Parts: sequence; C-alpha cells; structure tokens
Amino acid sequence: RLKARAWSASALQQFAACPYRFALNGVLGIRPREEAAPIEQMDPLTRGGLFHAVQFALLEELKSAGLLPVSAANVSEAMAAADGALDRVAAEYEEKLAPAIDRVWRSEIEDLRTDLRGWLKHVAANDDEWMPVHFEFGFGMEGSEGRDAASTARVAELDGVTLRGSIDLVERHVSRGALRVTDHKTGKVPETTPWMVGGGRYLQPLLYGMAAERLLGSTVECGRLFYATQVGGYTPVEIRLDARARQFLAKLLADIDGSIGGGFLPAAPLKGTCEQCDYREVCGPYEERRSAKKDRRDERLELLTEIRGMA
Repeated sequence: RLKARAWSASALQQFAACPYRFALNGVLGIRPREEAAPIEQMDPLTRGGLFHAVQFALLEELKSAGLLPVSAANVSEAMAAADGALDRVAAEYEEKLAPAIDRVWRSEIEDLRTDLRGWLKHVAANDDEWMPVHFEFGFGMEGSEGRDAASTARVAELDGVTLRGSIDLVERHVSRGALRVTDHKTGKVPETTPWMVGGGRYLQPLLYGMAAERLLGSTVECGRLFYATQVGGYTPVEIRLDARARQFLAKLLADIDGSIGGGFLPAAPLKGTCEQCDYREVCGPYEERRSAKKDRRDERLELLTEIRGMA
C-alpha cells in the first residue's frame, strides 16, 4: 500500500500507463536484466543521466563562485563553466561506457553542449528572480554521491503516500520567499500539456512540491516540468500547488491505493505504451490489441478510467 513503504514518483506514474506494469515495477520490483554492449548511439536514458550530472556539477560550481542566480550579467561566465563541467563529466562517462564509435559520441556531446547553453540563456532571460538553493535534493535515498549536501535519509510522509526521490532543482523567489521545485526533462514536450496530474502520468511537480514543503519547512508555490533541451524547445510547464491541485492528487493516490488493496492491477495499457515497455517480454507483443477487446464496462476499471481523465 502507498503508506506501507516509500514509493518514487516515477513508480506511481506507471499506474496510469498500465496497472500491470505498475505491479511488475513498483510492487514486485522487477527490473530488466542489464547486458553489456558497446555504445554506438547515446540512448535517452544515458543522455538524460549525463545532462543531469552536468547540471549538478555546474550549479555546484556556480554557487561556489557566487554566480547564482544566472542572469544576463553573468550568463557568459556561466556558459564557460558549463563547457568545463560537460568536458569533465563526459570524460567520466566515456571511460565507463566505452562508446564504440568515437565520432558519434563526440557529436552527441556537442549536441549536449548546445542544449546546456540554450538552457542557461533561457534561465538568464526568464528566471533571474529565482535563487537556486538545492540541486539534486534527495530524500529517503541511500548514498549521498551526486546529491545536494542538504539531502536527507528521511522519507516524506505525505497524506496518502510515503515518498522518496530526488528533486532536480529547488529555488527560492528573491522577494516573495516562496519555493519552486523543478524536474528537468530532456525529451519532447507532451502533446497534451498537463494541468495538474496529466492523466496520472506527470506527478513530480505536485509530489515533489509537497515533499519539499514537508522536509524544508517552507511554502512551495509551484512545481515545474522543464523541457530543457533543443528538442523540448526550452519549455517550462508550471503547475501551481493550490487547494484544487492538492485535492486532485489526493483523489488520484486514493484510487491507486484502492486498486492495490483490491488486488486488481490488470494489463490495461494506454495506446502506444507497450512499444516502449520494459516488460514486453512478460506480456508478449499483442497485449494492447488483446486488452482493447476486453469488456470496458468492467466496473473495476473505473478507478483507472478516472485517473486517466484527470487533467
């Protein structure tokens, strides 16, 4: 159940995509077997990990140098620091991953350099009233490497769920004093912009915002998804932590918890979900087609339908 142990936001998001995938990933903890293979092209997971590692190293350096927040006055210095941070972190990743084609790897790194520069330009132009105070703020997580010094082993005891995770960025507004939490994304902006929970698939802004309030003792004004690369168009999606959003989240968590309690976590994938699913070996390639033929009048699916209909 959601209060019996600590859950991550990414695990909870699996429910809306497919309750059975949620069961395999979040309840049973099954993971794909890792197989060593030479890197020919940077996969999205590696790219995202590298991008976040560079952001963390860069923000730590800028904080030490007194260059936060990034603004029009210091963005050139910030970009020079970003180049150095990328070179250092990329060298560590290259040593660990042993990419098969050097030319392709170098090209991917230069694309990342462009992404980082674009992100800093956007921050300088739009976010200079927000002071970054924590980067990779972990809670309920083991180990401290690559995390903010203020990270804690405490979990966030929220209404409806016990949460663990790592918040990419926590900022404080320079005049209002309120906090804002940001989860950086390196992919494309979703076709339908989430208003509160995005059909149960975008929970980090609200969950991380409430966790920051509980653990840091300050009011969180909003949570953001920030698509911080060229492919994402440097697009922020802001979700305010108002009373209605909190009610939406509470209802969603109660629906998930009720499905776990009822023992009903069926294979009922959203359209297109199976194509990128790690558990296709378990279900086979035709689960989406098969489940579409089921009788959708099954009352037990009403909680799932309700979640997917939440804006």
